[in-house]
Amino acid sequence: MDEKVSILVVDDRADKLLAYEVMLAQLNQNIVCARSGKEALRHLLRHDFAAILLDVNMPGMDGFETAALIRQRQCSETTPIIFVSAINDTVNHISRGYSLGAVDYILTPVVPDILRAKIAVFVDLFKKTEQIRQQAVERENLIREQAAAEHARAEAERASAAKDKFLAMLSHELRTPLTPVLASVATLEHEHGLPETMQESLQLIRRNVELEARLIDDLLDLTRISKGKVQLSFEVVDAHTLLRNALEICQSDIAEKRLELQTELKASRVHLRADPARLQQIFWNLIKNAVKFTPDNGRLFIRSGNDSSGQFQVEIEDSGCGIDGDTLPRIFHAFEQGGRSQLGGLGLGLAISKALVEAHQGSITASSDGRDRGAKFTALFPTCVPDPMQESISQPDFTVKRKSVRLLLVEDHEDTNLSLTRMLRRRGYEVHPAFDVRSALDLAAANEFDVLVSDIGLPDGTGTDLFRTLRAQRQIFGIALSGYGMEEDICRSRDVGFSHHLVKPVDLNKLDFLLQEMSLGQTTGPFDLTTVASC
Repeated sequence: MDEKVSILVVDDRADKLLAYEVMLAQLNQNIVCARSGKEALRHLLRHDFAAILLDVNMPGMDGFETAALIRQRQCSETTPIIFVSAINDTVNHISRGYSLGAVDYILTPVVPDILRAKIAVFVDLFKKTEQIRQQAVERENLIREQAAAEHARAEAERASAAKDKFLAMLSHELRTPLTPVLASVATLEHEHGLPETMQESLQLIRRNVELEARLIDDLLDLTRISKGKVQLSFEVVDAHTLLRNALEICQSDIAEKRLELQTELKASRVHLRADPARLQQIFWNLIKNAVKFTPDNGRLFIRSGNDSSGQFQVEIEDSGCGIDGDTLPRIFHAFEQGGRSQLGGLGLGLAISKALVEAHQGSITASSDGRDRGAKFTALFPTCVPDPMQESISQPDFTVKRKSVRLLLVEDHEDTNLSLTRMLRRRGYEVHPAFDVRSALDLAAANEFDVLVSDIGLPDGTGTDLFRTLRAQRQIFGIALSGYGMEEDICRSRDVGFSHHLVKPVDLNKLDFLLQEMSLGQTTGPFDLTTVASC
């Protein structure tokens, strides 16, 4: 039902007001009556009217004077006014009414049907005008809301960019000091004659530095996943091999807590199309999670099989602290630890694992009977048929005599430069260290080099600019070192021509492998995407 609108009827005689009300009742609108011009003006202060029926001949303030005051108010300057007069009047009398903004002039006696028809027109016009005004308001509000959303979106994008920049900078600052520590520990671990207690201490240092690097990687992985920028390099892999590798990595932690380990790897279809580094990361995260939340002398079960559709299924079950019913639906959310933060970690491993499982077209679920009753994580992956024509990637034959590659090492972090120089020289490399672009160019002018190993951020320039300059002068391989490991950082290294991009802390064994690979002419080409995946 249409909303009623108001019609103002002004006449000094009560009987005429009653007659007008009866005439207009069929319009089913709100009729407001006034006995004088002043009373009419008071009504106009409180309401808007679709039309005003105004008697000309009223004592005191007549209709013309009332109309003049009505037109002075902004809210009523366009309100339709119909004059009513008993005078069969002169042209001047009617002209005055129209000059005051009247839309019509009716002589008494008033014909009811004609009056209703005239008023109905203005009622309909008022309703349509109000509808258009309301639509304009709504449209303006919508435009305002959209504009506010665009400000809000721009601010969110700026905040996201600032967060990514902060995480990248934090990663760089945290990673850089880890390289000399890991390099020194790795060398000391291979020293002969060290006491057993010293070996144990070195292993403890190495494990905790590697854990620190893993936590940094988790933060960056979360950012990559949220932006859909996880880069995967797929190949046909044996899931059991990667599962055993992950288990081997966690073996020392399992032994330290004296956990009873049971493995039942019964899957017959084990070949998956997957990124081997990321799949092993999934297995490692799930096993590490089970070990972490299982008390000393607890039990750990690792099973594999194939479900009814042939998918590869792996189950990691523990006898640990379990997951309560309220937490279980959120267990794969980032930073969710179910009230178990006292055991350390950032609460990112399961969130990252879920995203990586789904990136492999798989699924992962968690179940638990409650607190202190253990938990089980089940991951499913589609299998594939191994390609008999697939050739294994050839590896350098390091049984032959190692080649003494000539290296230009550019690193402005003094401890990292010193430790890498010392460790690489002990492995037989000819290393010339530099701390900035200028000293590197001076060394390059006086010496011949096979490989540039350079940090990206240097005090007087960038490693990419340095490599571009050197490559214009000679044939040289390049390995980029950086605490920055986001995709855009890796892409910049690739675009300038670096063969590899290693993220700090630098794995000395991997660097050694890449250098020997290059020396034997077995480098994978202009850029090794497996390096991207491992970063």
